[in-house]
Amino acid sequence: MKGILADDVFASMPTSSVTTTQTHAPRLTPAPVSVSPRSTPRGWYVMAIGAFAVAGYALSFYVRGRHAFPPPLREGLSPRPWGIYSHVLFGSVALLTGPFQFRRGILRRRRSLHRRLGVAYVAAAALTGAVGLYMAPYSFGGLNTHLGFGILGAFTLVTTMVAYRRIRAFDVVSHRQWMIRSFALIFAAVTLRLELPLLIVSLQDFAPAYAIVAWLCWIPNLLIAEWYIRRSRHGPASHVPTHSRARG
Repeated sequence: MKGILADDVFASMPTSSVTTTQTHAPRLTPAPVSVSPRSTPRGWYVMAIGAFAVAGYALSFYVRGRHAFPPPLREGLSPRPWGIYSHVLFGSVALLTGPFQFRRGILRRRRSLHRRLGVAYVAAAALTGAVGLYMAPYSFGGLNTHLGFGILGAFTLVTTMVAYRRIRAFDVVSHRQWMIRSFALIFAAVTLRLELPLLIVSLQDFAPAYAIVAWLCWIPNLLIAEWYIRRSRHGPASHVPTHSRARG
């Protein structure tokens, strides 16, 4: 989303802002124009494919039922089917709608669609965090996993609601930053499914692998998100007035 509305601001400027008033005035050399980045970076497709694949896998729970989970997890999850069904549904909606919030073309040309998808994402992500926080004490593995998944649920809820409050205040820059944090935590559903099999193979035991992945699935995501936010603060979009970006 960085730099999208800045392009509109710069595009509206006249091609020459200097009028020659003297015959022998020195010729001005125009400043080099920076080439705009790809409208959709390749990394977006990697992120989107991972999110869509895991959302589809999660939704298959409605067909496979409790057999979708490894035997160690069924004991704690089976007595609370409403929690599992709602967590799967809300998390899948967040995974399916989240990537489109970062499509520059949608933000630039189809603002109303961006808003509608944003409302769906905020509702789904906030509910995912709330249900995850509730289900965390029943997770397999004891206090370590309870804390890991509980903090993940709490952070998901908080970052999503802060992002919502920022856009309601027309603070687009801060809204974008908190949305990045929110989706980085939602994306833990993807990283967990990539990391857990590798940890099980490495440790030859499900229990310690699950204890590690309760933290490993989201902490690196959040650190990468913070690195990206800090790196992008000095980009062109960071110098466009907030009210200019909020229009549309």
